[in-house]
Parts: sequence; C-alpha cells; structure tokens
Amino acid sequence: MFSLDFIKNFVLLALVSIFFSSCRYWQKAETETPGPTPFAVKELKSEIPFSTSEPEIFQTEIVVTTNGQERKTFVARNGMNRRFDFNFGSKNRVSVVQTDKNYLILPDKKIYAENLNGEKDAASESWTDFLTTEWLNAKTEAGFERLETEGNLTKYLVRLGAGDLSEILIYVDEAQGFPVRQEFYSTGGGQKILTYSVELKNLKLQTDDNLFAVPKDYRQVSEIEFRKILRDIQE
Repeated sequence: MFSLDFIKNFVLLALVSIFFSSCRYWQKAETETPGPTPFAVKELKSEIPFSTSEPEIFQTEIVVTTNGQERKTFVARNGMNRRFDFNFGSKNRVSVVQTDKNYLILPDKKIYAENLNGEKDAASESWTDFLTTEWLNAKTEAGFERLETEGNLTKYLVRLGAGDLSEILIYVDEAQGFPVRQEFYSTGGGQKILTYSVELKNLKLQTDDNLFAVPKDYRQVSEIEFRKILRDIQE
C-alpha cells in the first residue's frame, strides 16, 4: 500500500524508493479532517529557461522509474476538477476524484465512497508539483546549460551548485514549452549513474468529461468500509 510519505516524496520528485510500504496514507486521513482548498496555479519565478505553469486542461501519466521498476500515476485536470489514479495500469488502482465533492474509487471492485475528510495530499499532486524538484527549491544555486535540440525536444543540463555530486537532465518539448522528462544522476566516484527518472507520457491538452464522474454502475459504500476493503486487498 502506498504511504503518505511516498506521495509527498513523489510530489517533490525527491524519492529514494518507490515501493509502497504501509497504509499510513489512508490511516492518517481517517484521523484528520482537513477541508479541501482551491488549487491556485502559479508560474515559478526564477531564471529557469522554460515554463512551469500548469495548463487549465490536461491529462497525462506521470511515470517514475528507479532500479528498473516503474510506477505510474494518472493525473487529469479540467479547471477546478481533478483526478488522480495511483497504481495506474495495475490491478490495485485507486482513484481520487475532486469536483464539488471528493470521491475515493476502487475501479476493480466497482465501489466508491464520498471522501468527507478530503485527501489534501493527493490534491497537491499537480503539474506544478511535477516541476517542483530539488533543483527548483534550490534555484538560486542551480545552473542551466542548454545542450542540444533533437526534433521538438531540447535537453538542458542542471547543476545544483559547486560540490554537489549530482546532475539533472531536463527534456523540454519546444512545441508545448514545458518539460516532459527529467533524469537524475549521481556523479560521485568518477561515475555517472542514473538514479531515477520522471516522465510525462500520453499527454493531452484535453480531457473526457467522464474522468470526473463516478460510473453509474458503481456501488457506494461508507468511507470506513472503503478503507477496510482497500486494506484487505493490499495485504
């Protein structure tokens, strides 16, 4: 089961491991009652040579790869409506849909629950979060070097500062104006080793309306029952 810590690290793209280790994500939500807050899209202001603003309408898969293991999260947005599918493409997919109400959905079980607490950590999974990496947090230290352009993709080398034993390659889609892939390397000991990569796949600047609606043939259960079923299928 994925943990709250995993989601936070995934959002910041500073993860060391992508394996889900506990059910704390759901357990924490049961004990807190945060109200959902509107998400405000802002462009990060810095010397970054490409856009970091989020489109009003899009859908994509965020694919994280480390040690040969791949984890997918589907993300969609249409205005204030959002959807997040964790474990996307796998049997234990969990969906979070945020419209005027918040819903938790288990597609394989065809059940859903109204999320009265609000999954605020899932809500932070956004386009801007995809770009809010360590090098953006330390942007006063980061240096950007444009390397080459092949087709529509321009490659940038990012160094985080003197003495830092890491570097990042950013691939920017020139037609769209934003990054679609990031590669994180360790450069210690005279070696350059890819530690993990993050990529946007199947990006579309449009969405289907049914992405933000619960299918009519799905059965509603209580939030407590939903979380129990979720724990059972992950054991």
